Amino acid sequence: MSNTPDNILLKKIVEGNKTAFDNLFFKYYKPLYRFAYNFCHSSAIAEESVQNTFIKIWKNKNNLGNCEEIGKILFTYTRNEVIDEIRKYNTRRKYEGSADIEFFAEEREEINDKERVKAIIESAIEYLPQKAREIFRMAKKEGLTLNEIADYLKISPKTVENQLTIAHKKMRQYLEPYKNLLKN
Repeated sequence: MSNTPDNILLKKIVEGNKTAFDNLFFKYYKPLYRFAYNFCHSSAIAEESVQNTFIKIWKNKNNLGNCEEIGKILFTYTRNEVIDEIRKYNTRRKYEGSADIEFFAEEREEINDKERVKAIIESAIEYLPQKAREIFRMAKKEGLTLNEIADYLKISPKTVENQLTIAHKKMRQYLEPYKNLLKN
């Protein structure tokens, strides 16, 4: 997988570079798939949604020149694709006469809000720069202190603190559109 920054990949994709597109795909496929799966609990719908997202990115590459954060666009497209796939599924099931159509209601009311919030937060964590993501997970998920993280990574506690500040700032930015859902 390439460590090329998203803005460089995006510039190359706009120019029609398929290798840059492949790098973007491999960089974001797993986080997008997890996000989609946690949203709909269907591997088929998640996979189809992520594939449709990348098809849409490639087809609309000429319109992405002014895009600043491709990660946000990818997650937004994927969310919309999941909704579309659920609607298609519901329509098919409706005409097939299946009784379990209730699970995939058009507005996703049956999907557990806790699972949605968890998926959104996981996506936000995946969106963080690698070092900030690693430190954030160590601090929040493993409960390590700044000094423990610094010792483990062989960096200064101040660097750990700076990376956590970056992580919190980027998480707030990423989660801003979801603030009403997260308040509940």
